[in-house]
Amino acid sequence: MAVVLGLAACSPIKTVTMSPHSARNCLNNTVDFGHDGGVVRPDALRAMGVELMIHRATAGGHADVDYARRERVARAAGLKWGAYHYMKKRMSLEGQLGQFMNTVAATARRNGTTAYPLILVLDNEGADRVSWSELARAARIVQSRTGAWPLLYCSVPLRGMATFDQQCRELESLTADDRRVLRTCGLWIPRYGEQPGTHVHFSVPRVFGSWTFWQYCGDIGGRPKSPFFDPEFSGNVGAGFTRSGGGSSLRHFCDRSVFRGSHAAFERFCHEHASAVLLWR
Repeated sequence: MAVVLGLAACSPIKTVTMSPHSARNCLNNTVDFGHDGGVVRPDALRAMGVELMIHRATAGGHADVDYARRERVARAAGLKWGAYHYMKKRMSLEGQLGQFMNTVAATARRNGTTAYPLILVLDNEGADRVSWSELARAARIVQSRTGAWPLLYCSVPLRGMATFDQQCRELESLTADDRRVLRTCGLWIPRYGEQPGTHVHFSVPRVFGSWTFWQYCGDIGGRPKSPFFDPEFSGNVGAGFTRSGGGSSLRHFCDRSVFRGSHAAFERFCHEHASAVLLWR
């Protein structure tokens, strides 16, 4: 047993355990969307305590058709805004990130929002994910143009999962500057879908120190999934969102995340990681 505990302590990936109590000590103030053709009502979301809305702008080389109209209505309601790109390891980093930032910039020009700061996010998960060193390189590309470091949305396996050892090797081979870049960016963890219970376990690479956002609910196979029985963690935002199509269980359901820290820390994070298109290089 001592050997097992020692190996776990030396691993570049650690396990975090969350309970409903610990989740309530976080800020439940972030939603995210991708294309679904539905209707988002930002004023209703704000009334529920939502402050930040993050939306897919591009996936690989393709733009999200719902991005532009939702940026416009979210800005009008006073929500903070974020745009994410779904990474594709078979495409060049420079090419896909260039299209991502060009899409975001062009939309801001059409919507008249170039002076409003936004957070850029790199979504790195599943079979499409790039290595941790490539993700650090991607973050540098984004920062070199925008002046701000992106937030990193990363699926990290639990110990015993198929890709755990591979990700450990990638993390162990990072350069000192890669480590600095990743930690500066911050980590957004998706972990939902297991059988609801009293605790949720997820993995965090030690290089980050800790996680910044945790996406505690999402949808799998057309059904909403959340980690706790508690209704407040169901992802149902009622009048804040009406999905187009899909089962009735998903009609008013969206992805939700908590921020780890105080409201002052949240404001500081947004200020440090946001940049206005008007100021991009």
